[in-house]
Amino acid sequence: MTHRALVVGAGNAGKAHAEALASIGIRVVGPLSGTAAVADPAPLRDPAIDVVHVTTANDLHLPLVREALRAGKHVVCEKPLAADLHGAEQLAELAASSGRRTTICQNYRFLPLLAELASRVAGGELGAIHLARGGFLQDWLLLETDADWRLDTSRGGVSRTAADVGVHWLDLVESIIGQPVEAVVAQVGYLHGRKTEDHAGLLIRFAGGLQGICTLSQASAGRRNEVELSLDGTVGSATWRSERMDELWLGTRDRGPRVITRTQAVSASARALSGRPGPDEGRRNLLAAFYVSLDGVPPPVPLPTFDDGLRHVRFAEAVILSARNRGWVELAEVTMPITRAEL
Repeated sequence: MTHRALVVGAGNAGKAHAEALASIGIRVVGPLSGTAAVADPAPLRDPAIDVVHVTTANDLHLPLVREALRAGKHVVCEKPLAADLHGAEQLAELAASSGRRTTICQNYRFLPLLAELASRVAGGELGAIHLARGGFLQDWLLLETDADWRLDTSRGGVSRTAADVGVHWLDLVESIIGQPVEAVVAQVGYLHGRKTEDHAGLLIRFAGGLQGICTLSQASAGRRNEVELSLDGTVGSATWRSERMDELWLGTRDRGPRVITRTQAVSASARALSGRPGPDEGRRNLLAAFYVSLDGVPPPVPLPTFDDGLRHVRFAEAVILSARNRGWVELAEVTMPITRAEL
């Protein structure tokens, strides 16, 4: 079936979506200004459009996704799902009742070696996983002069680093292990008098008792976009690093470590995702999987859902609550969004 996409959001994310869509053969309209589309949503109702991509600042996700779903469109939304918990709850409920397909842009799970890791974990190669370690480091907001809409809580929400990059790491653990986050205890740091966190240290508890340790930063000089995920099991351990994205390190007690490369991946999911390496591979693979799913073809790895997005918004708010209250926060107890006045 031929599909036609509308990309709403004229920033870097919108341009990346438009380029990725063109590379997989999807006809694209836009990117259009998100503010203009909120003021005049007629483009979202265009009968020639069947998929809307929302790639705007976080505060516009709710009105744009809501309008697209009400217009009967399938929706691809950048994370976080919404700027606050109430908005995320509304969108998850709308998606469930809409009969349309929706997904969140958790691109990393669509990289071949992470799909390979998920397959090996599912097959028991590492044994029972008891610890997840790693982090996500950037430096693009290190300086006081660095500016972005994410620094404004009215546009980005009360959490920045956890909501922006922390949920990527969290999503990898959840999707690979198959256990959702249950609770977090956090300390966070703020630079230059900002209202949103620049770095965070997290202890995370997942369902089933799995422990997680994660370091996040958007102010670590020289760290452009570095993700690390290590999983320790009762039989073996594994590590994936974004700087060497086509390698997966595997270790055991009884022999030296091995490094599996892209060409050595054996899982069907990794092989299905290995066809077109290059920049923005994860996003391109996710979008390709989403569009073929519209035609009834199962994706090589599960697509992120709006329920995932809701849980991740709840997690980011739990991080801020934990740091403020200096204790563990159960996600099930996070039922009200944090207001800017509480910061």
